[in-house]
Amino acid sequence: MKRKLTNSLIIAAAGSGKTTELIKQIIQKESELPNDKYLAVITYTNSATNEILERLQKKVSLRPNIFVGTIHSFLIKFLIKPYGKILGLVPNELIITDYEIKAKTSSKNRFAEKNIVINRLSARGVVTYDYIVTLSKKILENKEVKTLFCNRIRYLFVDEFQDAPNTQFEIFDSLRKGKKSEVILVGDPEQRIMNFRNKPRKRKDSTGGSKVPLHPIDALQNKKTYSITKLDYNYRSSETIVNFINQFHCSIQQEWANKKVISKNPVMFIPATNLKTIISDFNSLCVNTDHCMVIPKTRFFLAHENKLYNNYRKVDYNHKSKENLPLFASLLEFVSAFYNLKKDELPQFLDLDEIELRKKCLLLFYEINYNVTFDSNDFIDFVETTFNVKRVEDEEEVQFNIKDRCKRLFSELSNRMVLDTEESSEELDKYQDSFLTIHKSKGLQAEAVLVVAKNEKELLMWLEDDKDKRLLDQQDKCRLGYVAFSRPKEFLCLACLTPVSEETLKILNKFNVILYSPSEEQVQLSLEDVN
Repeated sequence: MKRKLTNSLIIAAAGSGKTTELIKQIIQKESELPNDKYLAVITYTNSATNEILERLQKKVSLRPNIFVGTIHSFLIKFLIKPYGKILGLVPNELIITDYEIKAKTSSKNRFAEKNIVINRLSARGVVTYDYIVTLSKKILENKEVKTLFCNRIRYLFVDEFQDAPNTQFEIFDSLRKGKKSEVILVGDPEQRIMNFRNKPRKRKDSTGGSKVPLHPIDALQNKKTYSITKLDYNYRSSETIVNFINQFHCSIQQEWANKKVISKNPVMFIPATNLKTIISDFNSLCVNTDHCMVIPKTRFFLAHENKLYNNYRKVDYNHKSKENLPLFASLLEFVSAFYNLKKDELPQFLDLDEIELRKKCLLLFYEINYNVTFDSNDFIDFVETTFNVKRVEDEEEVQFNIKDRCKRLFSELSNRMVLDTEESSEELDKYQDSFLTIHKSKGLQAEAVLVVAKNEKELLMWLEDDKDKRLLDQQDKCRLGYVAFSRPKEFLCLACLTPVSEETLKILNKFNVILYSPSEEQVQLSLEDVN
């Protein structure tokens, strides 16, 4: 008996094991795939294509009738090359290019002028990436071609479906309507941050008012054309973070599933508005077990725009040198020289146990790697503030030149990777920091994440929990917050570059976000940063 084809939409929120589920379903469909039909998997980046191929090849032997590739390569292979020539829309020789066609600014009808240029190029076999979808839709206007196309594809998987504009969905949906193919769409409505690339025109609703059309991933949840499956477990983040991000999802409420992450670190808000101070406070929080249970080995510094972190040094964590001392050994050697003590005398002198001493040393490393303009006097003050002990100058004629020693430490540790030198383990673990836009962080994860808003308005957009407002946000600005907030496994910290009002503080409190109150020494240091 022939099995009924079931078209489905899988809502896969952040950390839900989306790729694992996708691979599982592809393997299942592959076992049912006839030799004369194709199983196609559409992705939106080459890296996603490579990841799916690698994971599939570990499970099954890939047959020739399995295709995994980007939307453009799919349309070129299955529509443009086989049918574009037959219909006379493109010549035998094709050149696929990323040329951007721009009409003259003086043109009265720039859209028509652009189309004339595109059609002229297509006739010569030059097809721009922007035109691939339009050309494919034009090809599908031929009923015979549409039938052949539908007969050829048995299973179509679309990964990151939330990134597909309406024009692409119309092509996917033509396979469903052909009733010869099974379409499986996988995505997360709250991770749609491509600014609704098709920018659909508003249409009139039944009352004559202006109505904004929903993106397909939202609209399909209210229809019966696709069965809805929700992956409602979060295998990435701590219970605290899962509860926090659940407040900003319109389609699903996740359950905490990563039992290995046992920390209950609160979500923190840093009230400072100076970026250097914010980063310094974040560094302090990361090594303070009252706020962060385990020192994070990987950290993201996120913002909407690239330029926010432009002045911050990119640390090369792949640099290794056998001649260099391990990180903590270098730092302890410096601190012992700084206070003119033997290393084994430091814990008693500074009134710190070994773990606390290492944490303080880690703060020195962070200061070196995130201080844009190094000044030895400032660094001396920073060391004294960090350890809360003033250095006593030598009275002898031959004095230890601490300023030169500071500069040497800065030169030695700048752009160094951080190494864990626990005596009980010979393995040297990496500590890795990345300065990223929120868009670039999508699909990635880190143990701790700092998210910085450029102003209060942006922060409030990210904290929008009204489902209707989120649903109708055509600029996807509110969803940037969700993507950023869902990156960390253990620790999430928020900040804003402008002062926030009491009302905003109340909103943060409503979401159980804790306001960071630095110690007196840290406040003093922050004031010095600003001055």
